Amino acid sequence: MRLLQRNRKPDVAALAEREDVEGLVAAAGFEDLLRDLEGRVIDRGTEIRAQAVLALAELGHEAGNGTVTAALRDPSDQVRRVAIRVLYQRGEVSPLAQALSWLPAESGNSRALAVRALLELKQPGTAQSVIRALVWAPGERPLAELDVALVHTLVQADTHADVANEVVDELLTALCDDRSEVSGRAEELLLRLAPASVQGVIAELEGGRAPERAAALLGRIGDTRALHPLVEALEHRQISVRVEAASALGDLREPAAVEPLLRATRDQNIDVRAQAGQALDTLGTAAVVVGMSAIVGPMIAEAVSSAVEFHGLGHAGADADRDAPAPEIDQEPTAQPARPVSLLGVGGFQDALEEARAAGGHT
Repeated sequence: MRLLQRNRKPDVAALAEREDVEGLVAAAGFEDLLRDLEGRVIDRGTEIRAQAVLALAELGHEAGNGTVTAALRDPSDQVRRVAIRVLYQRGEVSPLAQALSWLPAESGNSRALAVRALLELKQPGTAQSVIRALVWAPGERPLAELDVALVHTLVQADTHADVANEVVDELLTALCDDRSEVSGRAEELLLRLAPASVQGVIAELEGGRAPERAAALLGRIGDTRALHPLVEALEHRQISVRVEAASALGDLREPAAVEPLLRATRDQNIDVRAQAGQALDTLGTAAVVVGMSAIVGPMIAEAVSSAVEFHGLGHAGADADRDAPAPEIDQEPTAQPARPVSLLGVGGFQDALEEARAAGGHT
C-alpha cells in the first residue's frame, strides 16, 4: 500500500469527555487515505468520522449541527447513516428531505434510511420539502417507486387542511419548468396524487403556463371531470394544445367526445386532424356508434317528421287512402344494400353525419 494522506489520528473519546466541540468537528472531517496494490483508495478515517458525529449528537441538540448535516454528503455510506440517525433523533426534517436529491439509490443504505426517517417523523410540511428535493434534483434520474410512495404517504399523513392544495401548487409550478426531467417528475407525482390533483391540472389547462402538458396529463389520469375542459381545449389557439386535447379525449373513452372530435377532424392543422382521427379510433366502434346516435338520432327524427308532413301522411285524408287498392307494381324495386354503421371508419362516420344533416335540412 502507498500512503496518500496521513493526519494525526484524533482521540474521539477524549474529545467527547472534554466536551471539545471544535475538536469533534475537526475529527468529523478526518481522513487517512491509502492506495492499495490495485490502485483503489482506502479511507481508514471512516470510523473516526462516524464516532465524531455520534459524539457531537451526545453533547446536545445544537452541538456541531452544521457538521452533522454536512456528514450527509460524506463519501462513506457508514458516516451518512450515522448522520441520518442523529438528525432523526433531533427531528431535523429539512436536511433529511434535501438529502434525497443527492443520496445514492444504487449503492449503500443511507437513502433508504433517510426515507424511513422521514416517514417516521411525518412532521407538517414534510411533503412539500420532499417534493422540492425530488422534483428539482440535479441530473436526469426519474423518480423511484419508493420516492412516489413516500410523497403519497406524507400527504395523507399530514393533518394540515390545505396540504393537498399546497403540494399540487408546488407540482404545477414544476410542471411549467423548461427542463424535461423536472416537468416529467412533477407530472408523475400529479398523476399518482389523483384525484386530488385533477382540479389543479384542469386549472393549468384553462389558464396556466403549461396547457399542453396539462392536457396530456389529464388524458393519463382519465378523470371524466376533464371532459368539458378538454373539449374546449380543442379550440385552443396553440396547435400543440389542440393535439394533446384530442389525444386525451381519446384516452377518456367518453362517447360524448365523439362530436367534438369529429369537428376536430376538420381542423385547419393536419396534426390536429390526424390526432382527432386516432382518438376516434381509440374510442372504438361501440363508443362512436353511441356518440353518433346522440348526434344523428334527432336529425333523422326531424327528417322523418318533415317527410311525413310533406307527403300529407299525417292528414285526415290518409285514412281514406288506406282503403284504396294498392297500385299494381310491375316489378320489385332493386334493393339498396345497407351500410352497416358498426363497420364504418372515421371517414364513413363523417359522410353519414353530413348526409343526416342534409336530410334534416330538407323541407
